[in-house]
Amino acid sequence: MENQTLFLSQESLLGSENYELALSLGHLASLYNYDAKRYDDALPLYLRSIEIALKLFGPGFSGLEYDYRGLMHLYEATNKTEQYYKYFSLLQEWIDIREETSNRLVDDESLSTPHLRSTHEVLASVIKDIKTDT
Repeated sequence: MENQTLFLSQESLLGSENYELALSLGHLASLYNYDAKRYDDALPLYLRSIEIALKLFGPGFSGLEYDYRGLMHLYEATNKTEQYYKYFSLLQEWIDIREETSNRLVDDESLSTPHLRSTHEVLASVIKDIKTDT
């Protein structure tokens, strides 16, 4: 009950679709899930965290992995195979999205790293400039 009051206060201060709220919900869900084995309490917190994250950041958001894996653990612990595989599939889709995004970034020439000079090159240049100035 105390935790619910805390989240209601946080929600009224930050708004119902705030990243910090989603993060807090996911953390509490994880504590309920892994440490306290309070699966019925963890479930709605994970689902709300996922709902907020999807709305704010979309299906490739890095934080979704944490909640998807938490739900997989929860459903495995409670022998709910169908729900487990639902989140297993969502996790696989998430991985595909992340890999696709990563590949696009690597292939994008506008994002390529410019030539970085080695420490030796930088020092040689500085020494040359000092010798030229004296």
